[in-house]
Amino acid sequence: MRPAAAAADAAYRADGGDSDRWSVRAATVAGVRHRLDGRRGEDAWAWADSPGGLVVAVADGVSSTPEAALAAQVAVAAAVAVGIAPGALSAVCGVALGAAAEAVAAAVGEGGRGATTLVVAAVAPDGRWAAARVGDSDAFVLGASGWQAVFGPEGDDEVRSGATDALPALGALAAHHEGIFAPGHVLVLLSDGVGGPLRDGPSTVAVGLAQALVVPPSPLDLARLVDFARQGCHDDRTLLAVWPASYRGTPQILD
Repeated sequence: MRPAAAAADAAYRADGGDSDRWSVRAATVAGVRHRLDGRRGEDAWAWADSPGGLVVAVADGVSSTPEAALAAQVAVAAAVAVGIAPGALSAVCGVALGAAAEAVAAAVGEGGRGATTLVVAAVAPDGRWAAARVGDSDAFVLGASGWQAVFGPEGDDEVRSGATDALPALGALAAHHEGIFAPGHVLVLLSDGVGGPLRDGPSTVAVGLAQALVVPPSPLDLARLVDFARQGCHDDRTLLAVWPASYRGTPQILD
């Protein structure tokens, strides 16, 4: 048991909601090391729904910086606040990343007191989506054939470079990734505390998560799901998922 605890520093945080357009579920669980040290996690998530569409974000504060948790919280809040205006969804993601970089710099300064990774996605009512990231937070599409990575392995995709792997630093972004929901698809954003084990455990973590996300679980069930046990995995864990309402409850056949 932790020597002290308060709601504001809860190791488990989850929420969710349903509308006539989509379902959203999100949960973050502090890693084992943070829990044993009596510290809150340094991940954060946020979403914002508007007539133009949905913006979702997941951030993972860089633990080597003292204001990592604050950087992550500020980043996701600024990213989803941009909303969706008419135009390309990839442009929305670019604006969101820029807004997050500015907000983190204003909150923690650029002297290394706080830094965070960030993955953001914009979803339009017609089922189109776009995603972009800085750092190793991740995004996947879950469908009938299992998990499809939106980005390549860390260091392999064109959205990030060695100079821009954590906010508030933000260099040139070469490209964003776009897609469209097919029946049964789920868009999933992850911090690397979940993304790493998912990529490394195709017959364990990936299968268990896929089976549990066919339909939207309750927020509490999602928190329990994210709190899986896997040897060597002690990082904070965050998962945010979006199910289009038009496909809600569509059965999936997972390989």
